[in-house]
Amino acid sequence: MPAEAPPPAPGRSVMRTEEIASLEGMWRVERVSGFLPPAGVTKRIEDGHGWTRLAGIPVARFRVQGETLVYRGWPVRDELELVGGIWRGRGLLFGREFCRFQLVPDLS
Repeated sequence: MPAEAPPPAPGRSVMRTEEIASLEGMWRVERVSGFLPPAGVTKRIEDGHGWTRLAGIPVARFRVQGETLVYRGWPVRDELELVGGIWRGRGLLFGREFCRFQLVPDLS
């Protein structure tokens, strides 16, 4: 009988394969709070990596690591959580929260 995976740490969830796959695609970033432009930020995610774009210009490359987007060459992380079918996130700079946002499918 295979061993069961350990339970997630308090406050964390286990990301299922279908949730990881559901991150793939184009997303519009909607600011909820903090230091983030109110419009014009998008993310493109595919094959476990992606780009954050500002006004259509790629500004930061990242890799998907579990529920976190890890930016290359930047001390920034986006922690994501699937809540009621909506991806909600918070941006961290040097481990300190600087914004909250949600990802909305970009169907354009």
